Amino acid sequence: MMRRRHSRAKAWCALTLAGLLAAACSREVPLAEQVEAHLQRGEHAQAVALVERASRDRPGDDRPQDLRVRVLLRIGRPDAALRAYAERWGQGGPESPVVFREVAAGLLQAGLYAEDGVLRSRAAAALAEWHAPDLLPVFRAALAHPEASVRASGVHGVAKLAGDEPARLLRSALEDPEAEVRAAAASGTAGRSDPELRAALGKALTDGSALVRMRAAATLARGGDARAAQLLTRLLNDGSDSIRMQSAEALGRLGIRGAAPALRGLLGDANPYVRIYAAEALVRLGATEGRRVLTSSLDHFNRSVALYAAEALSNLGDAAGSARLVEALGPAHDPSVRLYAAWTLARLNDTRGLPVLEELCLHPDAHVRIQAVWTLGELRDGVGVSGLRRSILDNAPSVRWQAAWSLAKAMGG
Repeated sequence: MMRRRHSRAKAWCALTLAGLLAAACSREVPLAEQVEAHLQRGEHAQAVALVERASRDRPGDDRPQDLRVRVLLRIGRPDAALRAYAERWGQGGPESPVVFREVAAGLLQAGLYAEDGVLRSRAAAALAEWHAPDLLPVFRAALAHPEASVRASGVHGVAKLAGDEPARLLRSALEDPEAEVRAAAASGTAGRSDPELRAALGKALTDGSALVRMRAAATLARGGDARAAQLLTRLLNDGSDSIRMQSAEALGRLGIRGAAPALRGLLGDANPYVRIYAAEALVRLGATEGRRVLTSSLDHFNRSVALYAAEALSNLGDAAGSARLVEALGPAHDPSVRLYAAWTLARLNDTRGLPVLEELCLHPDAHVRIQAVWTLGELRDGVGVSGLRRSILDNAPSVRWQAAWSLAKAMGG
């Protein structure tokens, strides 16, 4: 009897142990932990293989898909991460704006140092529009970039951030050897009360570059500095067409009514674009002759001047140039003209240029496609999102990366 009990006990223990072992074996290590272990050991291929298999096996679960995207970003493959994210659209998966923004940021960092100059310039332009505090390391890197245009774009972006570190970066940029960067910094200091920054801005009023002086004067005049407003008005007589145009624009936007007589003098300028800038500024100052100049310029024999007048009117929320813009959408015109017309109409919340943009997203020239994609991203209310998604599958990296940056912006990234 005792022997039977003992044998039963042994059997029960054996079964219990077997059950415990089976239960232990059935508890899988979570996918994220397995992936992390591979990454820690530098086994990138194994980590990617794991998340790719999980994504295939669980198509309705967005968690392994997100993990796959993040693994690709972590190992320095942002373009592959973009393609991985795009796969969810074909599967009808849900959007993940946070993850997509991480992809766009990864492309941004890679783009700033790409060998392709077009990619670098597009990345810099995208960076200028972003103003998230978590991108401060990217801005820091951009401001140390060897190319002045990239540094200037970085300045435009960092200027939108609050805090001591952005202010320090702006002060440093005001000492940059390139006028383009100093000018960007002078504009970027607007609205800041940092005493050191204000002192540096005052010093910029005597900069050797008229562009820097003009930007510094505009920023200080915004704060009520009468001396700066006078300098800005004097720059309406500068020998550079660009300086006259930008000075006129600044005076109009700042509402400096004392500049109206000088602006009226520019209505007879030899450069038609200067005349348009002066006219727009006068409209902002309440002078009726400004709009007359703009509307009459819509019939200018030079199409570029006419479209510029339509843009100036759109800046004022005036749709008087819409008919001219719609005419410029026609297929007989150069793609650059059609793109410009579509963009200007979009600023008036007029989507008649949308079919043209979608058509130009398929243009054989990648540079045209880039501009079309960027313009799609400028459309309001997510109207261009479907076109941006299609362009993320473009064969040219510069096009699909621009699509990613524009889509991240449209998704609220």
